[in-house]
Amino acid sequence: MKQADRDALISGEVASAFVDARLIDGIADEPVDNGFVRVREGRIAETGPMSAYRKSGGNERVVDLGGQTLLPGLIDCHVHCVYSGFRSLEEIDRCPVETAAINGVVNAGLMLDAGYTTVRDVGTIGNVAVAVRDAIAAGKVRGPRVIASGQIIGPTSGMIDTLPSHWSTSSGLGVCVDGTQAIVKEVRRQIKNGVDNIKLGASGVEVGRYAYSWMTTLSAEEITAAVGEAHRWGRTVAIHCQSFDAAKFALRAGADTIEHGTRLDDEALALFAKSRTALVPTLSTLFSVLELGETLNLMPKQREEMAVNKDHWLSAVARARELNIPIAAGSDIGNRYPHGRNAREIEFLVRAGLSPIEALKATTGTAARILGKQGTIGALTPGAYADLLVVDANPLQDVCVLGDRERIRLVMLEGRAVGGREVAPSHGPQSLAPFPIRLWQPREPVAR
Repeated sequence: MKQADRDALISGEVASAFVDARLIDGIADEPVDNGFVRVREGRIAETGPMSAYRKSGGNERVVDLGGQTLLPGLIDCHVHCVYSGFRSLEEIDRCPVETAAINGVVNAGLMLDAGYTTVRDVGTIGNVAVAVRDAIAAGKVRGPRVIASGQIIGPTSGMIDTLPSHWSTSSGLGVCVDGTQAIVKEVRRQIKNGVDNIKLGASGVEVGRYAYSWMTTLSAEEITAAVGEAHRWGRTVAIHCQSFDAAKFALRAGADTIEHGTRLDDEALALFAKSRTALVPTLSTLFSVLELGETLNLMPKQREEMAVNKDHWLSAVARARELNIPIAAGSDIGNRYPHGRNAREIEFLVRAGLSPIEALKATTGTAARILGKQGTIGALTPGAYADLLVVDANPLQDVCVLGDRERIRLVMLEGRAVGGREVAPSHGPQSLAPFPIRLWQPREPVAR
């Protein structure tokens, strides 16, 4: 790429056209093998096969991709920006909020460099995710567009209750509440603090101190109260569910997404099929412990439970796929796999039975629809933000190329180059100045 073209893409001040590209648009089941995408004022203006391409003239920059792959910027529906190599929930709660904020900024930049232009943070220390979201949107720091949650809401002795009874914390990863009135009050407090999404912990977790993953820790009434309150305020709800009943309680309550979904029986799958709820299986959670648990000396409870849960987990994903239940990619990484390795989740979805195109849609078009952002992200369609990723290989032949930084040629956020090999040699990610980006307003809930 010529230096003048590179500088123009970084500034985003002129229209651009990417030609002779393999287009994976995030929606269709087949690529366009020789296509183009035209970008104007931070949005996609036109796309199609090269046979329909016409030069626009003027000062439009034309970038010939020589048959490389162009797809929408990737979406991760389950991240924790504050995660930074912690080995237990107790370690997370011991992290000062000031350090967590620094971790969040650093990790946001790593995910952007990996081609992720939108992420949903589903649990943070204090209110760090909201602060990181706003700092990125204001152009103060580099990072993807963030859909922010507050602390994870759960009960006493649940997944986020990590400390002895005689200790307390006000800014850890979770907040303990018990009963419908208390949970509604906490939802309202987080809304006041600016969250986009509410995260509930409805079951135990492998790494939890008191509850096992097969235990249901929130009641149906508590979950229903939280979901109803969040939806009244136009917020979405993601629910950690690893037990059979947790998933069913969440589905009956109208949750927007089930996180993990480790145990899904016939009743749960039937509820899924009749609902608008989507599954975010976070297979990186499973495989990272299986691969690295012994090396990292993770707690025996976590390693033993993951081994037990493996067959449940993979069966749930396979059966959900058979029933056409929407599945979105969410990596839940940062502690075992570092941030920037988010694309491992795409690899694991294929290992679990999704086709490469299904796995790619799970991290683009399907993810956007699940988050309620279709038409703005996750697709190469006119009017969408020009969040683009160019890789010099074909991910339909091997999805692992998306996790290889050397293969990432260009990352664009709202029509401006923000990462990739084309800009790193001369500018370096650290020298690419951040800029303001657009966010969404709370949406009116859809009738269920």
